[in-house]
Amino acid sequence: MKKQIFVALALLCSSVATFSMSEPATAQLSRSSIGPSVEFGNGQTVFGIDSKFGISDNLSLRPFVFFPNGGTKFGTALTYDINLKNNANALQLTPFVGASIDFNTGDGNTTTNFGLVGGVDLDLTDSLQLKGAVNVPLNNDRDRTVVVSVGAGFRF
Repeated sequence: MKKQIFVALALLCSSVATFSMSEPATAQLSRSSIGPSVEFGNGQTVFGIDSKFGISDNLSLRPFVFFPNGGTKFGTALTYDINLKNNANALQLTPFVGASIDFNTGDGNTTTNFGLVGGVDLDLTDSLQLKGAVNVPLNNDRDRTVVVSVGAGFRF
């Protein structure tokens, strides 16, 4: 089951990357990234893959997959990116806010969760980006708590 979900997510990511690169390369090329991420919350530390695909000047699609104990969590967030471009400084900070949806599988059932997400991307170089995010669940479920994730992304 995990392999099928991972393949589906990889296909989605490659489709979005193809779509975003069909625009002029100078506008889209450096705003996409993919890389490892760690999520803290719900009583465990979880590893996974987090990505970002710029779909316009200020909108990004952020698919992810994490592997908590006994299951898989995958989904995406649609975010509004606030570009704080500073030509004098090599480091570029990009705060973002948006909404997310994720699906959790495991223990013989699947749950769907909605949330609000906010965070910041920090561009270290032309090819490396760090990310920090907070996801606040909107579902009225005792098992869902605020989740914090941090990760690195290789930009393309």
